[in-house]
Amino acid sequence: MPPRQREQMRLLLLAAVLLLGSFQLGRLSERAYWPCRLRPLAPLVEPLLGRKLPSPQLCALLERLPPF
Repeated sequence: MPPRQREQMRLLLLAAVLLLGSFQLGRLSERAYWPCRLRPLAPLVEPLLGRKLPSPQLCALLERLPPF
């Protein structure tokens, strides 16, 4: 394979990885309120997760955001 064609293939692969990665990141950030679903079980779940769950006010705000 000629070097120029190899470089084009490498750039195409990089573009595909970046495109798919950004799409997946968008999907994850779009529905970032999954911890809010655990809010009623916060006292039980917080020690398992090792972090604090979002406040009820933040969860209410996140749930009002329109889906993309």
